[in-house]
Amino acid sequence: MSSQQKFAMNRRQFLKSAAVLTGAGSIPGLSWANSTISGNNKLAVIILRGAMDGLSAVIPYGDPLLASYRGALIPEDSSLLKLDNYFALHPAFEGLFTMHKSGELGIVHAVSSAYRDRSHFDGQNVLESGLDVAMPNPSGWLNRALQLQTQQQAMALGQAVPLILRGEASVGSWSPPTLPAINDDTLSRLQSLYNADSFLGPRLLEALNAREIVGADMDGGSSETGFAALVDAAASFLKAANGPNIVVLENDGWDTHANQGAEQGTLPRKFTELNDSLVQLKQGLGTTWQDTVVVVMTEFGRTVRVNGSLGTDHGTASVAFMAGGGVGKFTSGSAVTGPWPGLGDSSLRDGRDLQPTNDLRQLLAEVLQAHMGYDAQLLREVVFPGLSTTGFQKG
Repeated sequence: MSSQQKFAMNRRQFLKSAAVLTGAGSIPGLSWANSTISGNNKLAVIILRGAMDGLSAVIPYGDPLLASYRGALIPEDSSLLKLDNYFALHPAFEGLFTMHKSGELGIVHAVSSAYRDRSHFDGQNVLESGLDVAMPNPSGWLNRALQLQTQQQAMALGQAVPLILRGEASVGSWSPPTLPAINDDTLSRLQSLYNADSFLGPRLLEALNAREIVGADMDGGSSETGFAALVDAAASFLKAANGPNIVVLENDGWDTHANQGAEQGTLPRKFTELNDSLVQLKQGLGTTWQDTVVVVMTEFGRTVRVNGSLGTDHGTASVAFMAGGGVGKFTSGSAVTGPWPGLGDSSLRDGRDLQPTNDLRQLLAEVLQAHMGYDAQLLREVVFPGLSTTGFQKG
């Protein structure tokens, strides 16, 4: 059975999702080069769990209404990393600012998945499934993509395989060891013991291959911990000759209901961690960075106004970042791409949220097509079913 037959959709579903990658369906401000094969191209997806405040990450400082909404959360004007006369990066993003200047950073603001409520659980479900609504036990959009191109290999880095990679396609997983390193003699004995076992044998081999790729220093001797250890592993896997070309990482702690901070506080510390991690990934990848696109996304944004605890509550639209040497062929030269809704009261969603005007699924589909060589029609039918035929719709 072919891939198209296996994932056939009925006519109504097809018409609903057609034209996602052409014409009105694309995100204005992005110029994508088409490719038929991914070659040596790499993809890293970083999921920020907890809902990152996009208005603090990429600040519309040129909007006169901003100060009245969230003055306590705006850094000093002199510290802003100004992208143009309207938008600026938060001061913690010095590394990203350098990437921007060298054409290695893309920013899509006012972006969201199809989700429109305020549950982290359901928001992450929709973000990772690529569907219109939260579903019990869905497959992940990236796993469905892997089923269409069997030469692609993916690795989940963390304590568990996230929903985005769950499904029929086989994926690898790796997490930093919590026990002392296993010596070579013990490994040799395990190999002899499990060599004839059809279930345990292949899994031990996969684990040994992963151990070889990340290096012995990651098996107990690395100085990096937490998310930094995952970033180091991501670089090792992506640049390895026999490693995966897709990795997924998760970073928690973005739910900033209280004491969010402007230049100091919970959110600026998270921004610093994200900034340093992307710089670390670039350095670790070396020349492989030129073939890599990193997508940074979150389940939804946060409210435009500050709450009574000097934080922000669950909102709708946020920001998505693309970084990497492979980004330059996509961006059109604008600092921030995609339509911007503005901050006027009449423009806010439900009178409180940044209105979404860019579809995150559209961005992801375009990355898969242009950077990883996926077929446009199969992306429409299988990976992101339900995308609008006329571009992104406000909701």
